[in-house]
Amino acid sequence: MTKPALKKADPKIAQLESSLARALADYANLERRFSEQSTSVIKFATASLLTKLLDIRDHLAMASVELKDKSIAMILTSLDKLLVDEEITEVKTDGLYDPHSMECQEMGEGEKDHVIKVVRPGYRLHDRVLRTARVIVGSGSSAPAPQQVSPAKETTSSSPRGSV
Repeated sequence: MTKPALKKADPKIAQLESSLARALADYANLERRFSEQSTSVIKFATASLLTKLLDIRDHLAMASVELKDKSIAMILTSLDKLLVDEEITEVKTDGLYDPHSMECQEMGEGEKDHVIKVVRPGYRLHDRVLRTARVIVGSGSSAPAPQQVSPAKETTSSSPRGSV
C-alpha cells in the first residue's frame, strides 16, 4: 500500500476498531444481564407456592396453640424446616415501623412509630419481601395507668385468654 492510501485507511481502521470494541462490550453486558435475570428467575420461581404455604403455616400454628396436639406441632416443625431450607426468613418487627416490610393494621397506645404488636408475621424470600407483616403501631399516646383489681373482683375463668 502506498503512503497516501495508508493515511486514508488509518481513520477507517480506527473507526472499525472502535465499533468492534463497543459491540464486544455490549455483548458482554448482554451476557451479564441475561445471567443475572436467569438467576433471579430461578431464585424466585417458587415464591407463589411459598406464599400459599405461609398461609397454611399460620393456620397450623393457630390450631397448634388451641388444640395442643403433638401431631400438628410435628407438622408445623416440618413445615418450618422446609421454609428455612428454602431461605424464608421472618421479617424483623422489633423497633421502628418499616412501611416496606410491614403493613399497619391499626394505631394503638404506645411509643410513636414503634411496633406494639404483631398481628400476622411477615416473611422474606432471600432479600425480597414475600409477605408483609401486619402490625399495630404506636401513635405516641401513653396508656392509662392500670387499675388495681381487688381479689374479690377477679374473674375465675379457666381460659388462658381470660373471659371472652
